[in-house]
Amino acid sequence: MTDGGGWLRRAGRGRTDDGAVAIWTISDGSRGRRWREAVVDIDGGIRSSLLFETDRDRCFSHMELSTAAGLLTLHPETDGTLHGNVVSRDGIRHVVGLPWQRTGIVGIEGSPLALAAALFLLERQVGEGSALEVASIEIGLDLIVTAGRSRVERMTDDGWRFGGRAIDRTRAGGLPALRDAVDWPLELEPVEQGRGLP
Repeated sequence: MTDGGGWLRRAGRGRTDDGAVAIWTISDGSRGRRWREAVVDIDGGIRSSLLFETDRDRCFSHMELSTAAGLLTLHPETDGTLHGNVVSRDGIRHVVGLPWQRTGIVGIEGSPLALAAALFLLERQVGEGSALEVASIEIGLDLIVTAGRSRVERMTDDGWRFGGRAIDRTRAGGLPALRDAVDWPLELEPVEQGRGLP
């Protein structure tokens, strides 16, 4: 699942609980991890497109989300707040000074990759059989951003509960849990010396 340096560089697809197709890539680098996702509805329309970045400590560092409502950019500042903007057909709406903690989690409506990123961070903070209340933001497909706190419980290694909702995470290493999932390496497979590609 990882390359020789221990970094994860994978791509894949699978189905969400409501039947949409999530197409994703995850790529580790020297500054952290870049997560990319497109969620495609059953009728073939793109529901959302996401670029999500976490730093070397697995904490949220930057995101860009596109939906039918417009474009959202969001990032944390060093003063403990989130900043960004939403650009839509109606103009621009700024997100300024939203309360944030570095170890907080980001929830995005219908995004299995945002959930995978949250669990990737939380598996370092929450031991099996324990619970924690964490800073969180929730983002709807309407691009409304709401700050709050979420109670997170880790019943087993892969069994979680977010705000009373059970989550079964069956894929380790930060990969999204999807139905009919397949994934591939992002890197080119090494070519044997003296042989070209078929």
